[in-house]
Amino acid sequence: MVLMSNNPYDEIFKHLAEILKDALNESGGKPKVIGCAIITGGGGPEPEPEAHGDDGIDYEVTESDQCVYITASIPPECEEQVSAAIEGKVVTLTIGGAQETIDLDSEVDEEQSSVSCNHGVLDVVCVKTE
Repeated sequence: MVLMSNNPYDEIFKHLAEILKDALNESGGKPKVIGCAIITGGGGPEPEPEAHGDDGIDYEVTESDQCVYITASIPPECEEQVSAAIEGKVVTLTIGGAQETIDLDSEVDEEQSSVSCNHGVLDVVCVKTE
């Protein structure tokens, strides 16, 4: 697993998440912010992320023409026990004692793909092979 250094935009996204939480709290609902990802695409409507997590790890999968994006929530007690393995058409997430295997529709390039953990969010960017 490759952990990248803090992105300069992390603080902006952290503040944005706090603002969203406050706004949603005022409406009376219990907000759940897993992460924030800005994904640029080809100008057309993109599919909504697929939410998963009935088996222990809450995560979302979003796909574009070039990449597959996986975002997972990291509980505070598990921040030191996080890993992601990218192999071919499979990504395996491990957070604390829970493990989740995600089957992808496309083959991905492990060398160009990346994994980062910031502010309780695990982000996996899988670059598709051509």
